[in-house]
Amino acid sequence: MIAGFALAVAATGGCKQQVFMTADDLANTESAVMQEIECNPTISYTPNFEQMVPRVVTSEDPEQPPRYITLSECIASALERGTVGGQSVNFQGAGNINDSLVQFGGGAVSGSDAIRVLALDPAIIGANIEAAEAKFDARWISNFTWTTTDRPVGTALDTFQAAGTANSIQQQQANITSTIAKPLPTGGVAGITFAVPYTFTNLPSRVNPAYTPSLQFQFEQPLLQGFGIETNQLRATHPGSILVPGLNSGSRVEGILITRIRFDQERAQFETNVHFQLLNVEAAYWNLYSSYWQLYTRDQGLIQAFEAWKISQINLKAGRGNISGVATARAQYETFRSQRLTALGTVLENERRLRALMGLKVNDGFRLVPADAPNLAHYQPDWETGQREALTLRPELVIARQDLKFRQLDLINQKNLLLPDLRFLSTYDVNAIGSRLDGPDPNNAFRNLASDRFNNWSLGLQMNVPLGFRDANSAVRVARLNLARSYNTLRDQELKTIQVLEQQRRNIADFYAQIGIQRANREANAQQLDTRYLLVRTGSAVPGGAGAVSPIEFLLQAQTTFADALANEYNFIAQYQIALASWEFAKGTIMQYDNVVISEGPLPNCVQVRALEHAEERARALVLRERANPVPYQPICKDDPALKLPVLGDGAPSLPALMEKAPAVPRDKSGAVLPLPSGTKTMSPNDLKLAGYTSPASPAPGTVTFGPDAGKQTGVPKAGQQPADLPKLTTLGDQ
Repeated sequence: MIAGFALAVAATGGCKQQVFMTADDLANTESAVMQEIECNPTISYTPNFEQMVPRVVTSEDPEQPPRYITLSECIASALERGTVGGQSVNFQGAGNINDSLVQFGGGAVSGSDAIRVLALDPAIIGANIEAAEAKFDARWISNFTWTTTDRPVGTALDTFQAAGTANSIQQQQANITSTIAKPLPTGGVAGITFAVPYTFTNLPSRVNPAYTPSLQFQFEQPLLQGFGIETNQLRATHPGSILVPGLNSGSRVEGILITRIRFDQERAQFETNVHFQLLNVEAAYWNLYSSYWQLYTRDQGLIQAFEAWKISQINLKAGRGNISGVATARAQYETFRSQRLTALGTVLENERRLRALMGLKVNDGFRLVPADAPNLAHYQPDWETGQREALTLRPELVIARQDLKFRQLDLINQKNLLLPDLRFLSTYDVNAIGSRLDGPDPNNAFRNLASDRFNNWSLGLQMNVPLGFRDANSAVRVARLNLARSYNTLRDQELKTIQVLEQQRRNIADFYAQIGIQRANREANAQQLDTRYLLVRTGSAVPGGAGAVSPIEFLLQAQTTFADALANEYNFIAQYQIALASWEFAKGTIMQYDNVVISEGPLPNCVQVRALEHAEERARALVLRERANPVPYQPICKDDPALKLPVLGDGAPSLPALMEKAPAVPRDKSGAVLPLPSGTKTMSPNDLKLAGYTSPASPAPGTVTFGPDAGKQTGVPKAGQQPADLPKLTTLGDQ
C-alpha cells in the first residue's frame, strides 16, 4: 500500500514546468479597463471618444506653436504605443503608414499593426508550449455506479442459481473505480486502478454482502511506432493506451519541439515588426525634416520673387523695363505660391505619418518640428562584416532557418509512422473479498487486500499493422518535398538579403556624393543670384546680344535654380540619413543602432519606478535642452537688406537654428501671406498705405505691392482670418 501510494504521488507530479505567464503576471500587465472588460462585455462596444481632436489642421489654417522633438523621443513613443507602418521590401516606401482597417478572416479579426497588439502574439504562441506539454500530464479517471436488479426466475440458469429458495432474483450492485494514469515521455503509460465492487443478493452466496476490492498496476509501452522520448516530443498526440481506454492522449497543438520552434518564429516575426517600425520612424522623421526645408526654400523663393516683382515695377517706371518683365515676375511669384502650398501640404502629411507611427493624435495643438541635426560623417561600412551580420541576424532569415528545422523534424516524425504499432502490455492485480470494509474480524475486505494473498498478473504483445502503409508513405513523401522547398526558400532569401544589402551600400555612397555635388551647385547658384540681383537692381544691361533674355527673366531664372538647388541638397541629406538606417536594417542591426532591446516578461518593480523617474527627468530636460546657434543670414545687396540668404557651412543645421532668424514672408495687416493683384499696375506710396502693406524694409519710391481688391482672390484669407502659411518659420525659435 505504501509503495502504491508513493507511485500515485509520483504519477500526479507529471512533467511540470513554469507556465509562460502566470495569472498574477497577467493582472500586473492589464489596466483597470482590461480587467473590467473581462466581467462586463458591453464595454467593448463603447467607442473611445478620447481619440477625437478639436479641429483638422489644413493649409488654410496651419498655425500652431511648435514642439521640438528628437529622434530618440519619436522612437521611444513609437515603441510604447505606436504602429509599425508600411513594410516595403525595397525601402521605397520607408516612412509610410498603414491606414487600412482590420478585416475578418472567417475565424478572427486581423490587420492591426499597433505595436501593443503585435507584442501579444509571441505570448499567445508561447502559451501553446504548456498545451504541448500537457499531453504528458497524469490523468485521474474515476467513476461510481449503482445498479438494482429485480427479475423473476425464468430460465434454467436462474432456477439453478435460485436453488428453489426464491421466485425472483434481487440484487444490488455498486462499483467505485479510480484510476491514475501517467503518459510517459517514452510513449508508454503507467497506471494504478483501485476498484471496490459491492454485491448484495437474495441468492445463496458464501459471502453476502460481498466487497471485492482490487488494486491493479498497469504498464504499457510501444516498441516500434511511437517509441522514444525524441519521437514523442515531435508527435502532436501521445500514442495512447489499450489498458486505460479512457485516457485522452490528444492535444490541440503540435509537438513540444515544434511548438517551441513556432514560438521562436513568432518572436523573430515580432522582431521583424520592430525593425520595420524603427526604419519607418527614422524615415518619417527625416522626411519631415526634408519637407520643412522644402517649405523653407519655397518661402525664400516667395520673398525673392516678391522683391523681384517690386524691382520690375521700379524699372518699368524708370523706363528700364517693360510690361512683359512685370508679368514674368508676377508669374514667378504665383509659381512660388503654388509650390509653397504644395510644400505646406507635404509638411502636414509627413507630420501625420510621424504622428501615426508614434501613436499620437492627429492634432494635439502643437506642430512637430524635428530638433536633431543630421549626421554628415562619411560612413564607409565594411562590406564583408555587413554580409556576415546580415546572414546571421536578419530576423526573416531566422524564421526561414527555423522553418527548415521544423521540416527536418517533421520528416523524422512521418518516418516513424512507417513502423508497425507493436505494444508490450502488463498488469499485476491484488485481490480480496469481505463482507464489510472495516472492523477487526477476518471479514474486513481492506485487511484482506493488505495481506496480498491473491494476485493476478498478465504479460502480452499486441501489434497493429496497416498493410501497404499507403497513408504513411504519402505523408513521408509530402514531408520530403516540404523539406526541399524550405531549403530552397532559405537559399533564395539569403540571396535576396545580399542583394538588398548591396543596394543600401550603394545608396550610402551615392547620397553622400550627391550631398557634395548639390552643395557645390547651391553655392554656385547663390553667387549667381547675388550677381544677377545686383545687375537687375542697378538696371545694368544683361550681356549676350540681341537674343539674350530680359534682365528680370535673368534674375527669375537664378531664383528658381537657387531654390531648387537648396531643396535638392537637403533632400539628399535626409535621404543619406534614411540610407544609414536602411543599411542597419538590411544587416539586422537597426535595434542596436537605435539602442533598442527586446526583453520578455514583466519588468521588476524597481525598474518600473526608475523608468517613471527617467520620464520625469526627460520631460524637464526637453525644456532645458541646448539648441544650436542660429544660422546667420547675409543680405544679397547692402542697398536692400530685407532680401537675405542663409550662410550655410559644411554642416547641416537643425530646423530650430535655421528658423530662428529666417527672413519674414511678406504679409498684409491681417497676417495673411501677401498676394498680388489680379491686374498689373503701378502704385504710388499713398496707394501702399491704403492697401495696408508695410514692407520689411523701407519701400523705395514707386514700389508696387498689391491693390485693395487683392483680398477678394480665391484662397486668400480676409482680414481677421488665421494666417495661411505653415507655422511662422521666422518665429518658431522665438515661440
